Amino acid sequence: MSTEIRVTAPNRVDLAGGTTDLYPLFLLMDGGCTVNAAVTVVSQATLRPLDGPGIRIVSDDLGKTVEGAGPDELPLDGPLGLLVRAVRVLPPPGPVEIVTRNQAPAGSGLGASSALLVALLVGLLKLRAEQMSSDKIIDLAANIETSAIGVPTGKQDYIAALYGGVSMLEFGHLGFQRQTAGEDTDAREPLERMIVLSYTGEGHFSGINNWEMTKAFIDKKGEVRDKLFRIRDLARQVGALIMGGKPGDAAELIDREWELRRTLAPGISTPRIDSIIAATRAAGALANKICGAGGGGCMITLTLPEHRAAVEKAIAEAGGSLLSFRIDRRGVVVDA
Repeated sequence: MSTEIRVTAPNRVDLAGGTTDLYPLFLLMDGGCTVNAAVTVVSQATLRPLDGPGIRIVSDDLGKTVEGAGPDELPLDGPLGLLVRAVRVLPPPGPVEIVTRNQAPAGSGLGASSALLVALLVGLLKLRAEQMSSDKIIDLAANIETSAIGVPTGKQDYIAALYGGVSMLEFGHLGFQRQTAGEDTDAREPLERMIVLSYTGEGHFSGINNWEMTKAFIDKKGEVRDKLFRIRDLARQVGALIMGGKPGDAAELIDREWELRRTLAPGISTPRIDSIIAATRAAGALANKICGAGGGGCMITLTLPEHRAAVEKAIAEAGGSLLSFRIDRRGVVVDA
């Protein structure tokens, strides 16, 4: 290895249908559907030659470092365990330092760890001079993350990280089908103008809520099955409207999706989240939704342009932190 490799992957905001992309849940539902938008809040992995033998992984944002003589000498436990697993699956051909950074706050619900995993896998493949299809990278990332967190994970985060853009994703027996708002449509700009992205100040762990919902579905507990079917069906309606460049018409459906989602399991919403949402509604917001599985993290708020300033002020005064972003058009990018 003689040159530095830098790989950047976008995070995502999920607009509707999250959780229904979980394996094997989408099979039990006879199909899942999610709608998301890749955003310019990014995760980055930089691979560079290391003086002397060994492997070093450095997380700039976490302030953590692990190193060892080889992949098997790196610890699987701890905050860098996900990255260590990737290095064990695709061992570097020589001594390397891997430096990572997530722009998103910890526990953001923006799929930052998944995007970082994609960036690292793409970097390791580049380092090894190997080719792998996008579908296989997505499957590999899902397998690695499932082993790291100990519960099933969905795939929408990896798809957004690889492809970018605005996507409607259908999951079924043959894998996933992606419909995207392409360059020749007006779908992305109206959506971008309507979304306010903020951080609630509370982190979350998606594995717990997602696994609780999956178990409740299998055990036919309460109304979880019916609600997940309704969430999937709402996602299909949201996707059709957003692909058609009508995010304003989708706002009410996104709000209904959140109202269903918040009742799926305890802790998906919190008093702090409820307080921020109430403030946005008073300022004229059309819809709110917590990103990811809930319990904290980031929130999207949809609003008309004329109410945007008032909504942003309400979020800040209620304790949220505004995050600037654009919809990412490129997906994963390799600089070498």
